[in-house]
Amino acid sequence: MSRLVPLSLIMLTLASAACRKSREDEEVVARVGRTAITQSEFRHKLQEVAPGYQSYVATPHGRRQFLDVLIREELMREAAKADGVAESPEYRERVAELKREEESRLHEAADYLLSKLWVERLREKSVISATEDEARDYLKKNPAQVSARHILVATADEAEAALARIRGGASFAEAAKKTSLDGETAGDGGRMRPALAGETLPELEVLFKMRVGELGGPVRSRFGYHILHKDGEDRPDFEAVRERVMEIVEKQKLDRHLQTVQGSIRVEVVDEQFK
Repeated sequence: MSRLVPLSLIMLTLASAACRKSREDEEVVARVGRTAITQSEFRHKLQEVAPGYQSYVATPHGRRQFLDVLIREELMREAAKADGVAESPEYRERVAELKREEESRLHEAADYLLSKLWVERLREKSVISATEDEARDYLKKNPAQVSARHILVATADEAEAALARIRGGASFAEAAKKTSLDGETAGDGGRMRPALAGETLPELEVLFKMRVGELGGPVRSRFGYHILHKDGEDRPDFEAVRERVMEIVEKQKLDRHLQTVQGSIRVEVVDEQFK
């Protein structure tokens, strides 16, 4: 008596046959051993060419030269397989490492997307969205924008030593270039981007109370110890900083919302060195 073939197996077989048929029906540009370079693969590779060479590979001569490059690459892969490289322990281990790295990147991207979509949902629900009136009111209460430089070091002793050298006449900019751990600002003598209240680390808000030209610190943050120098202060017009102020107000609303969320989600620091 004949046995019934499961429907899922029939569908899988049909799908596999359809994939094979679509690939076989596709126009082949070249063959290297048993591997075919199809028209769609060729076009896909062309899109990866640097913009400066796009006009060249669009010519008949350029397209042929580019195809020769693809043939050479495929020939190397075929030769490597024939030589047993694909079966070697080193190759298998490196492929496994690539998979682990790819999984890690995918996990990070998925986490970022999860948070991003949640924030967008809160914005759509008007939980954290900022209005222009709120932004104008915020800037009215916090009108100052400061220009400053800083030097970031790892320990309090290093900070005190750097501060003593600067008070003794050493150049702040040169000290920042030589000793600051902040790679983003060290090369420019420790110069930070002009900041409104709410755009700096909370510990660096002290800059808004300092006088122009004043040297301050050490100030401790989660990144280390900061030596500060206030270069200037101005009062920008609302339209010039509108988007920045909107972001500050939205971030503050998000921080307050997270505090309410944390009441229902347990947070515990386990490692003793962080307690």
